[in-house]
Amino acid sequence: MHKLRLSNLAAYLILILMSVFVLFPFVWTFLTSIKTEVQMFAIPPVVVPDPATLQHYQAIIDEGKFQSFMGNSLTVALVSTVLSLAVGIPASYGFAKYRYRFSGMLFAGVIATRMFPPIVLGVPFFLMMRQLGLINTELALIITYLPLQLTLIIWILEGFFRQLPHEIEEAAEIDGLGTLGKFLKIAVPLSLPAVGVASIFSFLAAWNEFMFALTLTRTQETQTMPVGIAGYVTTFQTFWGKMSATGILYIIPVILFTIIAQKGMIKGLTAGATKE
Repeated sequence: MHKLRLSNLAAYLILILMSVFVLFPFVWTFLTSIKTEVQMFAIPPVVVPDPATLQHYQAIIDEGKFQSFMGNSLTVALVSTVLSLAVGIPASYGFAKYRYRFSGMLFAGVIATRMFPPIVLGVPFFLMMRQLGLINTELALIITYLPLQLTLIIWILEGFFRQLPHEIEEAAEIDGLGTLGKFLKIAVPLSLPAVGVASIFSFLAAWNEFMFALTLTRTQETQTMPVGIAGYVTTFQTFWGKMSATGILYIIPVILFTIIAQKGMIKGLTAGATKE
């Protein structure tokens, strides 16, 4: 009993330390966002501002840039995620359920593209978008993000589809369902938790992407939030207050969505993790 209590105490201490490590940047960013310029650079440092201020939040809203960057980020992330899911779900099912010559090599090749550093793909994508006349458009980002998100979705969903019981599909065949029917009426409904996880990771990949957004966009009308936040670092000054306030507002939609989808995420993350 004594050893059990010690092990539980050690586990709680580890969880607390990990929580502090993960939450500290968010807490520090929030505290910075409600400090005045004087409080930010005060010596000794001011940890909790008194009085607090919302002037940085008011400033970024009044400038109008925040709304533009947020709208662009939402558009690019949502559209690219929906399109990549539309292609990735049937592709994952095909890789999992149908074997043909070189199918294993093809799957490995698709997943291997995820290992390329984004900087390696930057020049080819830039040249392609320039030839298509899509530089400084949201469409350029959507097209660029599609293959990057697609590999992530296939990697997540292929393992889940592979673990679907064969008996369910055999029963569906007896009921007269063909390949498309089995996919739409059996595989897709059963895979919704895993699809939810794939969609969240895919959305976050586009939501937080910086390099391609910086390379392929030029103006406020098309730039996404990561590029907008980087704009607060100038040659002569870094606007810490505005940067922190923008960062806090930018993560709120993702946090809310993750909290709402938490149960489905846990179920989806454990799906396909067991062997038959």
